[in-house]
Amino acid sequence: MLKISIVVSFFSTLLCHVDCHNNFSNDDSSAGIIALILARGGSKGIKMKNIQMIDGTTLLGISLKEIQKAEIFESIWVSTDDDEIAKEGLKYNANIHERDPQHARDESKSIDAVQEFLLNHPNISRLALIQCTSPFISHQYLREAFHKFTNRDCVFSAVKSFKLRWKYADDNRKKIVPINFDYRNRPRRQDWDGEFIEAGMFYFTKRELLNEGLFQNDNCDIVQIKNEDSLEIDRPDDLELARVLNKYRKTLDADDRSSFCSTGK
Repeated sequence: MLKISIVVSFFSTLLCHVDCHNNFSNDDSSAGIIALILARGGSKGIKMKNIQMIDGTTLLGISLKEIQKAEIFESIWVSTDDDEIAKEGLKYNANIHERDPQHARDESKSIDAVQEFLLNHPNISRLALIQCTSPFISHQYLREAFHKFTNRDCVFSAVKSFKLRWKYADDNRKKIVPINFDYRNRPRRQDWDGEFIEAGMFYFTKRELLNEGLFQNDNCDIVQIKNEDSLEIDRPDDLELARVLNKYRKTLDADDRSSFCSTGK
């Protein structure tokens, strides 16, 4: 159970939404799309992974800020079983769904946690599941997904790959075979369209699909994510890499601004 203080804080924040005329309504109207982040407290690879910091902002905070910048969602929710994560969500004016511990275990599937959330919100017809462990998420990607979602059942993030993949042919691991090419006729990169690989950053999906236990069907589209934006935080070295990349990007941005100013443009 989340502490009573969290619940009180939640209702105070909710009243502030109304008083401040926030652009993000708490209405579950079927006309809009709801943003949902699943952020349990019991992550194993990195303790409290969802609120680890990159340049002074938690992973959860980074995602919530980009979600708000997108200005496309009717309401924004964080589903969690943890008090500290709930507090962090409230700090960014997110609504908090108290997740059933049954759906917050190591073996729990994302779809089960999403379905539990939907049971408590019967009027939601379209939902965007957003992963807060993608630190380079951008509101621009979310807006692109929103526009593509108009005539689709689902839209998700993907990166393009030109890698030639292999696998073992059987459990004995005696023979290795190509998966996506013919070794007798190896494709040149310029002659091959490549493949799309799920990036895991977000999934915009209609309720009907989610009720069936699915995020995707054969009426999907993708938002192509830059490879340098596709990093997912699963292990401690992923987190360290994200911090290094973020620092490098800030240095590049500062250099660009300095160059711009020095030219007098």
